[in-house]
Amino acid sequence: MNASWSDSIVQHDHTVVVALLSKGVRLDDARDLAQESWTRLISADRAGRLERIELPGLAIRQAMFLLSERRRLGKRRVEVPEAEAHELAGTSQPEAIIESRQALAIVAAELSRATPRAREVMEASLSNAAPHAEHAAALGVSVQRFRQVLCIIRARLRAAVEEATR
Repeated sequence: MNASWSDSIVQHDHTVVVALLSKGVRLDDARDLAQESWTRLISADRAGRLERIELPGLAIRQAMFLLSERRRLGKRRVEVPEAEAHELAGTSQPEAIIESRQALAIVAAELSRATPRAREVMEASLSNAAPHAEHAAALGVSVQRFRQVLCIIRARLRAAVEEATR
């Protein structure tokens, strides 16, 4: 990253985060969105897709776009009826159903505490069997970072379930 982008980020990042906070975004999510906005702007600049760079407005618009995109994708999630979910999981015994509900509740709670980036990585890895490189490119991160985040979130989920079932 060149010095001008570094200077711009130092100068304007707080403004971008505050703009996101004003939209009701949690602080850690706002920081993650701001970082992703800067990453996308730098990539667009390097690719020659930016004709004019007016900061912090451009960064705020990018962050708001990312926020609206995440909210839009969140609304598209499909709820699976409970009976169908148990059939899909192959559980029909009452004890197994209760255990699977408890495990799902633990996983959901742990995922809700994860950063938006970690949730995106987890969703991408579960959505289809595409290679990690394809998912990483879609999220705008390196394959190494994608795999690192995926390993971290999986370890947290396993640890949370194991801790709760002891």
